[in-house]
Amino acid sequence: MDCRIKKIALQIIPLIILSGFAVLALCAGTKFISPLILFNGAASSVDFTILVNIRLPRILISILCGALLGGTGAVFQGFFRNPLADAGIMGISSGATFGAVLSGLVPFSGIAVLSGQSVLAFAGAVVSALCVFLVSKIFRESSSVTLLLSGTAIGTFFSAVASIIILTHQKDLHSFFAWTAGSFNAKGWNEFSVFLIPSVIALAMLELSARHLDVLVCGEQSAKAYGLNYGFVRNWILIWGSLAASCAVCEGGIISFAGLIAPHIVRKIYGPLHKTLIFQSMVYGALLLLLADTIARTVIAPSEIPIGIITSLIGVPFFLFSLVKMNGGAK
Repeated sequence: MDCRIKKIALQIIPLIILSGFAVLALCAGTKFISPLILFNGAASSVDFTILVNIRLPRILISILCGALLGGTGAVFQGFFRNPLADAGIMGISSGATFGAVLSGLVPFSGIAVLSGQSVLAFAGAVVSALCVFLVSKIFRESSSVTLLLSGTAIGTFFSAVASIIILTHQKDLHSFFAWTAGSFNAKGWNEFSVFLIPSVIALAMLELSARHLDVLVCGEQSAKAYGLNYGFVRNWILIWGSLAASCAVCEGGIISFAGLIAPHIVRKIYGPLHKTLIFQSMVYGALLLLLADTIARTVIAPSEIPIGIITSLIGVPFFLFSLVKMNGGAK
């Protein structure tokens, strides 16, 4: 009984911490505002606007984006059996960057509730994922290694083209940098509402891949011998993982390490079973991005640090430490 209570507590405590920190993040900023004023009628029009129209949607977007990156990282790491796999390894981040950069060249205003940059970034991410899928289909005996190499090659191509465009349009260099460094600045209810439904669907579909990934742990050939339809699993993960990563990139730009750190932490605490691993990676990813975004917008307020810089500062030491432990320390 005690063991069961401990397992339930381990599942629930991260959600309670995430909820509590979301309330603290709602208060934090250039001006400290208690959310309680919304309920006692003491909120001024300015405070109400800051809390409801600026901070709240940004907090929800950071939580959603973190869940998308954490879940995608856990699924890609399980499928490729590579602890360094994430959305970037599939070329999705590079495709989104190319689309965002392209928005500075084409006279495209987007749709009613989204900027042209977000629309073209999403299109670029989807096109990149589609290219990986088509290239992998050329090989009849395609494997996770083929997908990995295809994603790396296509991502490098999109990065090279985006770099050429940036170098020839230096007047837009600041906006390009802001995108590639990652930021939730100026994100509001429009972005959250547009990407909420596809994001939730993608997260649900990633969680459903857990059983197949547990079988795939033993290797592709052994998994096929156990009756796993590898082609179906490959297509499923590629489609829904790409959708999840595309939504995350469009909401916050290129945010490094979030999809790598969360699954590693969760794996240490909860073990390798993907049913728990994927869900808790979403929760820990959400907590990580919420923490990083709160630091980014408060540490030098009213100015702001790109969130990708915060996650990189956290991620680099984390992975250097992980590499040392994986290799058993100094040889």
